[in-house]
Amino acid sequence: MRQQDEELDELSESVQRIGGVGLTIHEELSGQERILNDLSLEMETTSNRLDFVQKRVAMVIKKAGIKGQIMLIVFLIVLFIILFVLVFLT
Repeated sequence: MRQQDEELDELSESVQRIGGVGLTIHEELSGQERILNDLSLEMETTSNRLDFVQKRVAMVIKKAGIKGQIMLIVFLIVLFIILFVLVFLT
């Protein structure tokens, strides 16, 4: 009988430890779920903004014609070179 009581006490301690580990895992998963939800919202917002910008760029390119497209490409290349110089060479 005493041996059974000791074994039950050990089993009870083990169950309490497992319960504590389970609670810790639950808290961690809840925190990560919040982080993922925030990230999902930010991704959706960014995706919507990118779609808007892509539509605007397509509209500008369509209105610009061939000469306008060439000028836009040249401007963007010059802008890229300037930014490259500012970022990597200064």
